[in-house]
Amino acid sequence: MHHAYRSALVTGASSGIGERLARLLAAGGCDLVIVARRAGRLADLAAELRTAHHVQVEVLAADLTTPGGLRAAENRLADAGRPVELLVNNAGFGLPGSFADLAADGAEAQIRLNVLALVRLTHAVLPGMLQRGYGGVLNVSSVAGVLISPGGATYAATKAFVTSFSESLHAEVWRGPASTPSRPAGRSRCQGRSTRRSSRSPGLSRAGYCVSPERHSGGPDRRFLPPA
Repeated sequence: MHHAYRSALVTGASSGIGERLARLLAAGGCDLVIVARRAGRLADLAAELRTAHHVQVEVLAADLTTPGGLRAAENRLADAGRPVELLVNNAGFGLPGSFADLAADGAEAQIRLNVLALVRLTHAVLPGMLQRGYGGVLNVSSVAGVLISPGGATYAATKAFVTSFSESLHAEVWRGPASTPSRPAGRSRCQGRSTRRSSRSPGLSRAGYCVSPERHSGGPDRRFLPPA
């Protein structure tokens, strides 16, 4: 993975796409802040990456659907003394089933994590990036955002937001022809500095963030192959 970032914060880093991105960044020599709910999984990953790649890995155990967890991540991103050069907004989940049959709290939780947390974290990190003149935000979207998705209406709508938000924000901060919304890698410093926004829509993958309704009712946290 080619990149020019020295530090990155990755949400949803305890499994799936987030974990894989954290591993790729660490392999490229990037120091990390890894964020997820499961402190034990984060601690194990951090220890492994420090040993394998000799990078600094900071663990931030936080539930981004809660005000306290979200505030902790925002404060870390806004810390001018420890700038984050790349924000990876990967955390998200979906609840399968008919919208009318699912609890409203479940739909709201999806919006809080997939949309609200993504917006607030981007807003926390962006001013510093613009002031420094370089940085990047990678928002993990989904093909579900451009499809009719019965049984996943709220999830699909949140991903449509992610794509639209990312492309619109890209247009706001676009600095030159090297910045494109569909490519996640940053420009090399030898070519100049820029601030970039990117949205990626993975195909079918075992992402680890689409779960059954039991996730929000105290039951088992079961994973399944998501529709996007």
